[in-house]
Amino acid sequence: MVESMSNFAISLLIVVGYYWVTLSDLNAAFSLTTGVALFFMFPIFTMWSLAGLLARNLVLKQRLLINLGVSVVGSGGFLLFLLWATDSSRIGSNTEGAATLIEGAVLVGAVGVIAGLITYRFVLDDNKPRLSKTAYTTIKTAAQVRSAQASSSSRTSNRSTAKTSGKARAEKPANKKTPEKK
Repeated sequence: MVESMSNFAISLLIVVGYYWVTLSDLNAAFSLTTGVALFFMFPIFTMWSLAGLLARNLVLKQRLLINLGVSVVGSGGFLLFLLWATDSSRIGSNTEGAATLIEGAVLVGAVGVIAGLITYRFVLDDNKPRLSKTAYTTIKTAAQVRSAQASSSSRTSNRSTAKTSGKARAEKPANKKTPEKK
């Protein structure tokens, strides 16, 4: 999930930047980015997540290739569907709207590949230490640490008392003089 979320976030930022640079209007860039995210990026994000679940035990480079493949196949599928839908339309099609959607599909495919490369190069690291499933339940809060310290200090004082009284008990028999045999 970290990989797909990272890909989505990086892709979204790149798409906003692309539309902002090409249109020179931030409001239009956000509007087009919203449409592209709704039609293309969310379904591809779902495909990234499902593929990530299936490939979670593979090494990093294999997951990278799977991620790039999902980006290319997903956006290519959308592109082919849009081309087929506009070509086979009997009523007529809005060529400007179709061109915008096709551009969005191509953009999402290219940006998905770029975001995947950025994610696997800079965000993920196979050599970092991984937390166990119970690591979050074993991390103590400050109040738990204070109560543990208080109870351990009371146990320590009880142990030292028990040790000294135990030494005294152990020393008593050792100090008894036993009659020597002649």
